[in-house]
Amino acid sequence: TVHLVGDFNDWNKSITPMKRLKNGSFTTTLVLRRNKEYQFRYLLDGLQWENDWKADKYVPNRYGSENSVVVVN
Repeated sequence: TVHLVGDFNDWNKSITPMKRLKNGSFTTTLVLRRNKEYQFRYLLDGLQWENDWKADKYVPNRYGSENSVVVVN
C-alpha cells in the first residue's frame, strides 16, 4: 500500500491512499491552493517512508531526513 502524507493533510498516515495502476505505479488526485509550497512523503506498507525523487525541492525534517516539496503556482 502507498499513502501520500504531508502538511496538506496534517501528516495523517491514512486519509490519502494511492491507487495502484496496472503498470505498477501509484496515483492520487488532490486539490491544492495556488501560490503555496507543500511538504510531503510517501508511506509504503505503513512502515517505510520515501521521497519523490522528482520533487521541486527538499527540506530537512526533524527526523534527520528530508521531506519532498511541491510548489503549486
